[in-house]
Amino acid sequence: MAVEKHTEKDPFAGAAVYRLRRDALMIVSNLNRGQRVSNQEAKRQLVFVQAQLCKAALADPRLPEKAKAALLQFHAETVTENLEDRRGSRRRQDSRISA
Repeated sequence: MAVEKHTEKDPFAGAAVYRLRRDALMIVSNLNRGQRVSNQEAKRQLVFVQAQLCKAALADPRLPEKAKAALLQFHAETVTENLEDRRGSRRRQDSRISA
């Protein structure tokens, strides 16, 4: 009896962005365990840790170029979002939408 191979890809096989975010959140939460930290400080720490994990991923020759590009794009979007939050521009845009 022939065994059919499952041809569908594993849905988490290319989840480098998910793993990056999960690992960064885990590190920041462990770093701040038992301490009161403001949202802004936690976001700043998250961006820093995520940047360090991205650097490590870029140096890993086993990681495909497509995954590296996705990680860098995600990190750039995270940084942009944080800057917009600090400047208040996201809140202004959200209030225009809801009005």
